[in-house]
Amino acid sequence: MADSAPLDGGGGDAAARDAAPQDSGTLHDGGDGHSDASAPAPDGGTACTRRYDLDPAGDDAAEGTADAPLATLEEVEERLVDDPPTCDVEVWIAPGVYREQRVDWSFTMPDHTITFRAADRMDRPVFDGCASGGSCAGGTFFILRHSAGEETNLHFWYLHVRNYQTAISFNGARNEEPTSNGSNRIFGCYFERIGNVFDSSLDPSTACVRLVNSDDNEIANNHFVDVVNTRSGGLIHAIYVAHMSDRNTIRANRFLRSSGDPVRVRDYSNGNVITDNRFIRVGTHAGYTDWYCDHDARDDCTKPTAECPSWDNQFRDNLLDGTWACDPLATFHYFQDDATTGCAPPRADARRLRTSGNDQTASACTME
Repeated sequence: MADSAPLDGGGGDAAARDAAPQDSGTLHDGGDGHSDASAPAPDGGTACTRRYDLDPAGDDAAEGTADAPLATLEEVEERLVDDPPTCDVEVWIAPGVYREQRVDWSFTMPDHTITFRAADRMDRPVFDGCASGGSCAGGTFFILRHSAGEETNLHFWYLHVRNYQTAISFNGARNEEPTSNGSNRIFGCYFERIGNVFDSSLDPSTACVRLVNSDDNEIANNHFVDVVNTRSGGLIHAIYVAHMSDRNTIRANRFLRSSGDPVRVRDYSNGNVITDNRFIRVGTHAGYTDWYCDHDARDDCTKPTAECPSWDNQFRDNLLDGTWACDPLATFHYFQDDATTGCAPPRADARRLRTSGNDQTASACTME
């Protein structure tokens, strides 16, 4: 069923089989197996680019070359801090399983990129939050902490991340808009078993990929598979765009089985575009949901200043194939109205959401 909403919204399985070689399937293929001809693989061949190599059998005391690779992303950052480059950085990650890495990253360059890339895009390296013996500590695979109001330029290319409560979090400071980060990119990655689905004794999570005051990012051509909390299932979102995270693009991703609404925006996160995605058995309310902690209605909001509605977002040309319970999946849902104390639209003609071209499958959960 086609989306009939006005432009102003108003008021071990098949998933595992495609983890290695395939893109999300939403983009047009360029004929060489590469979806999105505008996003070629980093070539790593320029004289200036600094390169580090990782291998599951690597050694953090090694040189970090292809013949003597490192073992952890943490060691890469330590070397960048000790010897800051003046050009782009590429981290080439060999196939295999990298266990229990939890990265708290702060080194960035506003004029240069740092790319964490599969050495072979047909064989994604796997970052697994569980030990080889089966114990799972949870936590977050990769947290960027940077709030200087500048581009941070971290790129993630064809990685496989599984068995973490949260996969990636780009964290600016949530209380003041100038304390942001941005211009990061997540492309061709496979996120699997995120939340507490792999260990129900862990606390529920709120996100697979989280943006906090993080702008101008692109999240494209990824798989989000089994993003599930076994309790408080609606709390988790595959992509959580929060606290003044503006102008982000979420396109051509596949969302397969998520207990919470797949894309959630929160607190004056404006100008985001969500387009050409497939939503398959996800959420409870809608493909796109907008929530903020309303100080007028609640006494448990933790942000000291007002949280506000989000404006001028777009949700277009997405395919909606059922909720977590296999009911029809709505296009959008707002949890609060347009106005609350301390908040105003960014412009007089601003709208909460524009939608067009979204389709519901005739029967829910037929694409699973």
